[in-house]
Amino acid sequence: MPSVRNRWTTTAALAAAALALLSGCAVAPAPAPGKPAPRLPADSVAYDELPVITTRPKLFPGDCSQFDRDPQLTQRLQGRSPRFNSFVKACVLLRSAGTQVEIGSTDPDRRLPQPWIGYWKAYSYGLYHFRRILVLDRYYAVSQLDQNGCLVAVNIGAAQVVTVRVGAQPPVTGGYENMPRPGDSVEQDRRMANAFCPDAVRAAETYLNEVDPGGGSLAS
Repeated sequence: MPSVRNRWTTTAALAAAALALLSGCAVAPAPAPGKPAPRLPADSVAYDELPVITTRPKLFPGDCSQFDRDPQLTQRLQGRSPRFNSFVKACVLLRSAGTQVEIGSTDPDRRLPQPWIGYWKAYSYGLYHFRRILVLDRYYAVSQLDQNGCLVAVNIGAAQVVTVRVGAQPPVTGGYENMPRPGDSVEQDRRMANAFCPDAVRAAETYLNEVDPGGGSLAS
């Protein structure tokens, strides 16, 4: 069984969830899809069910070609040396101070035909410091610690889920074996979240502003 702390959300979200339960609402209220994308209600994070769409094209091409074509995107993410990591399915950009940012995606497949549902409803048992959030007030998203840093998964209104992770670079002489791991203590999780999650959200905002201007989860 996952610990209760793995499922914590903000006090405001919990209060909104209780209100939604009392009012009998099953799906988060939201404006109609539009172009540019409409702003989403702040209490969307309280609802398990969202009025999502999957009709938009994917944003992440599955390689580093976006960064090859647009060097300014690399600079705006404060990164360098983009390279594709097939294991994490992301383009990895090294940063100063021993950190890196990874831009990737989770696409539908036979095992996971609707990847966004798994993120929003926290289907994985390996979650730490899990939060439902809104990015740029237009995208449904979640942030969570994982073994390699803080991951922000964003609903872009497509079947594809865009993922942005900020974490520590692996040591030159080895892998992640000696790096801090989430789940050992509440205090360690708090430190890791404070170190990486705000930066991961900013990186997601930077990426989306560049490749999806005017976009959002309910962009038509």
